Amino acid sequence: MSLLDTIITKPKMMPPKGIWYGRPGVGKSTAGGAIPGALVLNCENGLGAIACEQTPYVSTWIEIKAWLSELQHNEHKYKALVIDTIDWLLRRMEEHVSGCAEKAENTLNKSQGGYGNGPQVLKNLIYQQLLPTLDRINRRGMAVIMLAHASRAEVTDADGVTIEKTAPDLGVHLNTLTEWSDFVCLVKREPDGSRIMVTDETPSAVAKNRYSLPEVVSLDWGEFCRHIAAGVKKTVTTKTTEEK
Repeated sequence: MSLLDTIITKPKMMPPKGIWYGRPGVGKSTAGGAIPGALVLNCENGLGAIACEQTPYVSTWIEIKAWLSELQHNEHKYKALVIDTIDWLLRRMEEHVSGCAEKAENTLNKSQGGYGNGPQVLKNLIYQQLLPTLDRINRRGMAVIMLAHASRAEVTDADGVTIEKTAPDLGVHLNTLTEWSDFVCLVKREPDGSRIMVTDETPSAVAKNRYSLPEVVSLDWGEFCRHIAAGVKKTVTTKTTEEK
């Protein structure tokens, strides 16, 4: 078979993968745990009051990797992986690389055989292990939702101007994980108490989506998926009409 026979000519709908982020207490974990068929990977140890199917608290990268491997390779009933939170997962990876889980005086910069090696080793782990594993889990039919805290970050706009915006608290890995994600949504609480998600970039906040979503949607998995399906259908219909 030629490689040309593998060319994809039509959109293939995959389960969504991306980031929901917001300040503590806004309802990210509750909404993630309420997703039908979800398993919450408990990296933060803050799920005690939330009724959901969750892993035991995983406090090391080795434990996290074991759970990801389980979901990647073995049969199970789950339809969504909710990582609570991705910023804490990254900290566990950083501890693994630096060895600071064993010795508090260790630092990332002084790990892995010399000064400055640690950040590169961590970056390699993200590119070579974390994201490929999440992609394989996604290809098995599981949505991947990475919950994150909000912080202020410097972002370079299309004109090359650096400005400060609200963004997921991912440090130097912000660009890597937002580029990998199909959506990055800011979770907010409205004055009436309802919770919404901002799905598109604003002057003050980082957000994106690849589904032609409305600029604001409710923090509800069912509604979120309906908007995704409608956006994909709209994109396919528009493309088909243009080709005619």
